[in-house]
Amino acid sequence: MGKQKTDKGNSQTRGIIQYRGSLKSCNYSCSYCPFSKHPMSDKELGKDKTQWFAFVSSLHEIAARFHICALQVVPYGEALIHPWYWEGLGDLCGISEIEAVGAQTNFSFSLPEALKHFEHTGGKREKLRLWATFHPEMVSVADFVGKCQKVLDEGIIFCVGAVGVPENLTLLQNLREELPREIYLWINKMDGLNRPYSKKEKEGFTVIDPYFAYQLNPVLSDVSQCRGRLFVEGDGKLRTCNISRNWQMAWEELCQAASFPEPECGRRVCSCYLAYGGRADFAYRDVFGDYSVFRVPVEK
Repeated sequence: MGKQKTDKGNSQTRGIIQYRGSLKSCNYSCSYCPFSKHPMSDKELGKDKTQWFAFVSSLHEIAARFHICALQVVPYGEALIHPWYWEGLGDLCGISEIEAVGAQTNFSFSLPEALKHFEHTGGKREKLRLWATFHPEMVSVADFVGKCQKVLDEGIIFCVGAVGVPENLTLLQNLREELPREIYLWINKMDGLNRPYSKKEKEGFTVIDPYFAYQLNPVLSDVSQCRGRLFVEGDGKLRTCNISRNWQMAWEELCQAASFPEPECGRRVCSCYLAYGGRADFAYRDVFGDYSVFRVPVEK
């Protein structure tokens, strides 16, 4: 179940929305990450929950009009330890136009509890796509692989990845050896490395992730390749992707429009996977399919 099936029978642009709520907290405490250092109050969590359910409700109204077929939650911190995200993802599975729903996660949630909330609101496992990140400061390879196997056994489609920290190369090679072969293991380039990767490091990470080298040369922005995608924040702010400039229009206004809007950018380069991986001209779209931002290879 590490791969998703592709459907080439529909040439119409499939719209995808990425959502980031006001959640800015995590149950992990990685040294480099700020979100574990901001515990959210019950009031703040309640605000995030309210925003999320309002967004989910609005998708029921506009999914058919905008031909929105996928939704990915890309939080600051960890969203899937909170039941309302599972409930909302399950609810969205009931929209006939929606073919895929999912989120970025550290896999620390209780799987039985998560699936209970997801399926209680109508969740369909075949529509679920999870992007799981391995955090070596917080979990061992053995424990993480064990969780991956449990998710795999439940028939859930997912990918796994980690940051390409040179000092972690051997550890990540071990992770690749221990994971089931059908699970794609991606490696993100390390921000803040402040030097090029050595030849040995590039070769090592490319053995783990055959697409690793692509991200080492930034892709020039081209807004014409970004139709049919939208990044929505909990307070209604809109962008084409996670790094593009804010629009003047808000989500509530957009929901009254007749069709999906033209994209805007303002960037010189697409500097992260969520930006270039969602473009129509992404070099490996044949590998990752129509919803390449989920980073899950498709079955041919």
